[in-house]
Amino acid sequence: MPKEEIKHTNLNIKERNRISLNGIMNVESFDEAYVTLETSEGRICIEGQGLKIECLSQMGGEIQITGRINGVFYSKEKKNKGAFAKLFG
Repeated sequence: MPKEEIKHTNLNIKERNRISLNGIMNVESFDEAYVTLETSEGRICIEGQGLKIECLSQMGGEIQITGRINGVFYSKEKKNKGAFAKLFG
C-alpha cells in the first residue's frame, strides 16, 4: 500500500502487554524500551519493557508489539530534516 493511501491510525491495547496498530507508514526505531512509529499524522512512541515486534505488515501498515506497555505518546513532528532542508524548506 503506498504511503499516501494510509490516512488513519487505529490503536488497540490488550491487558497492557499487547498493542496492535494500523496506519503505520514506517518503523523509525525500536528496542526493548521504545518503539517509534511514523504515521500520516506524526509520530507514535511506545514506551515499555521487553518490547518485541511480533508481526509487521508493510503492505497493510499494521504492527503488533508485545511486552510491558508503560505509555503511548503522540507527536505532530515529522522526521528530522537535514540542515539544508531546514534552511530552504
